[in-house]
Amino acid sequence: MKSSLRFLALPAALLTPLLLSTGCVFMGPNSIKATRPAYNMAVQQTNDQELLLNLVRSRYRDTLYFTSVERIAATQEFNESIGASAGVTATQNGFSIPPVTSTIVRAFTKPFTLGPASIAVNEKPTIFYAPLEGEKFVRQMMTPMNPDLLLLLVKSGWSLERVFTVGVLEMNGLKNAPTASGPTPSREPEFRDFREAVKLLRVLQREQLLDLNKAPGAEGLELRFTRDSATRVETVRLKALLGLAPEKDRFRIIPGSEAPNRETIALSTRPVLSALTFLSQGVEPPALHYTQGKIRPTERADGSPFDWQELLGDIFRVRSSDKAPADASVAIPYRGTWFYIADNDLDTKSTFVLLTQLIALHSSPTAGPAMSFSFGK
Repeated sequence: MKSSLRFLALPAALLTPLLLSTGCVFMGPNSIKATRPAYNMAVQQTNDQELLLNLVRSRYRDTLYFTSVERIAATQEFNESIGASAGVTATQNGFSIPPVTSTIVRAFTKPFTLGPASIAVNEKPTIFYAPLEGEKFVRQMMTPMNPDLLLLLVKSGWSLERVFTVGVLEMNGLKNAPTASGPTPSREPEFRDFREAVKLLRVLQREQLLDLNKAPGAEGLELRFTRDSATRVETVRLKALLGLAPEKDRFRIIPGSEAPNRETIALSTRPVLSALTFLSQGVEPPALHYTQGKIRPTERADGSPFDWQELLGDIFRVRSSDKAPADASVAIPYRGTWFYIADNDLDTKSTFVLLTQLIALHSSPTAGPAMSFSFGK
């Protein structure tokens, strides 16, 4: 009987360390490893979905609304329990066995009961949301971008063409689709000369034939062409488009829409909200929504349809589908249609990331004198 009791007690001795070791998977540093990536991915994915949702809303002239995850507080509790009981009972019976007249027989019972065991891991997350509205909305979304932020992005490796296409409204009188900064216009916007200019800037940037530095003896920035660029076709054409003096190689940059002379480049930036609305023209609704009058079509001067990809080609495109896309970087359902960015559309994904960075950077406007940057590094 003793050996059987030891045999029954053995699982309890083994199970308790097992419960403790299982609990360690969810506690302490291991709990961070298990939960932090999940929270990180959830915030990133929902931020992308919210931004895409507002781009689509803008295309349909619906009200925009933004929220941000300000803070996440999560607590964890680990509870375990196991029950066991053991006892000894004795019974005594008297009966006669001939030729003995009376005999007492004692029987011993040693039961062992392993009670129920349980493990409970409770997580209690508290998520704090902050809507972007009122004065904060006006300051962050409706004031023009600080030019230093655009130049900071160029310095960090972003294409000058992409940054200027999204963030600049006008450069020395060259308009970058100003009518596309609001609701979808009925007529084709003015943009072709501006797009040609930024493409030329990109070519010269890649070949390190121009740079941007602090203007000597004055606040602001100065665009400088290298000597090797003087005879380049791109340099000659760019100066002609911007109305710059062909014999000069240094041009000061000032805020504004038109330069006072041929040695200055005036730069006018978009508000973040205008940049978002501008990019929303790249959202492609289903054809049925045009016939139902939910989307305004845009026409050329001759009355033919205008394709917004002529303006946003190689920059931004949001596709639509009647069912959930199988391979999307980000997707949201809206008005009975799925809108998504294809996972292999690297140009659109790049512009989408750029827009998120512009929103993040513009939420804390920079102050102080302009910084010095170099293109093409």
